[in-house]
Amino acid sequence: MIIFIFGEDIYQSQKRLIELKAKFKEKYGDINVSIFDIEKKSARGVSALGGETNAPKIISEIESMPFLGAKRLIIIKNSIANSDPEAKEKIIKKIASIPESSIVIFYEKGIPKKNDKLFKLFLKSARVEEFTLRRTAELVDWIKKEVGSRKGEIETEAAQKLVQLSGADTWKISNEIDKLINYSYPQTIKKEDVLKLTLEKVEAGIFDLVDALARRDGRSALLFLHRLLSLGEKREYLFSMIVYGFRNLILVKYLSENREDLREFEIAQKLKMHPFVAKKAIGSARLFSFIELKKIYRRLVLANSEMRRSNKNPVLILDLLLSEICVR
Repeated sequence: MIIFIFGEDIYQSQKRLIELKAKFKEKYGDINVSIFDIEKKSARGVSALGGETNAPKIISEIESMPFLGAKRLIIIKNSIANSDPEAKEKIIKKIASIPESSIVIFYEKGIPKKNDKLFKLFLKSARVEEFTLRRTAELVDWIKKEVGSRKGEIETEAAQKLVQLSGADTWKISNEIDKLINYSYPQTIKKEDVLKLTLEKVEAGIFDLVDALARRDGRSALLFLHRLLSLGEKREYLFSMIVYGFRNLILVKYLSENREDLREFEIAQKLKMHPFVAKKAIGSARLFSFIELKKIYRRLVLANSEMRRSNKNPVLILDLLLSEICVR
């Protein structure tokens, strides 16, 4: 049997691989399990599968009869992305004669090149399990099930907010779910909990960025932006957080100028903001005039449209936008 697992939803594809391996061990034991990871290249630039010793070893594992068992499981990771042409030809020749006692799982992280010979062959010869990114409604349902499976509860509005802030990255969402359950247990996870825990880490960097923009310190603003990018945050997510930050500044500035009697916690209550967010926003808003904030927000909307419609590098668009704000 040949199984081919791949897809954009890396969290779900890896989870499925773990499930299959666990089921095999439960039924047949772990003595006949072999795993080959072709993620890394050797110092000579040759992939693990294409190496002089490993290619024969993998082929031998596929051909070998199980030891004191009925089945053998062979997992080969990233053979499409990282193995050399010679190694791929060996796989192509071997696939037609894999013994019935061998279960071979080819796992690919992400989406392989669709014109690759191995990819085309796997689609024809293997049991294909593709894990695509979920849509918003599907993600909300998935979050509820995940939280339930971890002995927690979450409100629909909280799940929707988590999707809004994390996008379709299920790996990231899973990590956030663990933090939210630990924070709120045994209470139900609410929207306010999501805002506090999910936003605090990135918002610290976002507010540093906003403060740098207010001081017209373009160098520091770019430094904060690229530091956030280096942490693995997606460009689209960071941009949405910048927009979110300036939107909060506009709301806070408006209330501060029109209701001078309001205190920080009252502003937070009226705007339905977490006190942490409100406090940061009030401090940053003092560095802008209301007219400046409105102009910047309009420019952000235009930049968002430009990122979606043009072929320009999104990071370059963000860099230029920050520089433009600093010379306002």
